[in-house]
Amino acid sequence: MANICETNIYIGGQTLPRSDFENYSTTLFDEWYEFVATATNLADFSLSLDVEEGSIKASGKIVATLGVLYFGIGQYGSFISGLQTIHSQVVAAGNFLGNRAKLPFSTPKSQFKIRNNGQALSQLRYLFRKVEQGKMSAEEAMIQSKIIFGDELDEAPEFKKALQKSLKETKLQPEQESFEFEDADGELLEIPVKVKREKGKPAPQQPLPPPDQYRVEIWRESRKSKRNYRVVDIKS
Repeated sequence: MANICETNIYIGGQTLPRSDFENYSTTLFDEWYEFVATATNLADFSLSLDVEEGSIKASGKIVATLGVLYFGIGQYGSFISGLQTIHSQVVAAGNFLGNRAKLPFSTPKSQFKIRNNGQALSQLRYLFRKVEQGKMSAEEAMIQSKIIFGDELDEAPEFKKALQKSLKETKLQPEQESFEFEDADGELLEIPVKVKREKGKPAPQQPLPPPDQYRVEIWRESRKSKRNYRVVDIKS
């Protein structure tokens, strides 16, 4: 199974009574599931969502087998075109999760944070860019793909063959100057800005959020499986 999307959300200063919080979490999961089921071209997938109380922190993951990815990608012509499309779909699903998570609250922009990462799909797109730029050979990219997917890559011969063929057929493109930064997963990052501070004046400390009390864990092991649910007490 490949982790193809991970979304981390922080909503500062928001708390709910326990029963309301559990209802909020399960409703959020159900709405997210419906979006993934209808807005992505994935025949099957696994979803998990953990939501912690205090200042609300949520982490959602979409996982799929390479066989499912192979058929999903194959619906869009070339491998790279399908990869980009599926990647866009799961990132949209992550953005949907973030938007729905903050919807019940009047949260200032400064108190809402979301990081949306395409995980394995982002890493594959990163490898294609490196091959396209001439900074990595197709053979080297396949070695990196093995690191990303592990033994499952050998257990999905159709996906592996299509990936290898597409990497070998990738044409070199003139490298263009870019002011975008990439992390290790191929996600674009904002340009860091250095702020000059006066000596002797330490940066003000941000107040700590209230301690977490419990975590709601919700998941579906497959598209057609039942929803699983549990509440874990994590208060120290």
